[in-house]
Amino acid sequence: MIHFPKLDEDKNSINKLMSRTQVIEYFGISKSTLWRWSNVEKKLPFIQINRRKFFKMDDIEKLIEYNYSPNFT
Repeated sequence: MIHFPKLDEDKNSINKLMSRTQVIEYFGISKSTLWRWSNVEKKLPFIQINRRKFFKMDDIEKLIEYNYSPNFT
């Protein structure tokens, strides 16, 4: 009998991936803005499989946290 170990949800789990379309809709940006963020400014790393690009949800959250500034006015 084969026993497979259980994966913790926090550790060793596969990160959720978002497609270009999902990221564009999530941020409300254009294709050219996403291209600039990922290729020119290197703000958002991507995974390329054939001609498709995917973005890790963790990287998207890091981008938001890095650019977050509380408004105290």
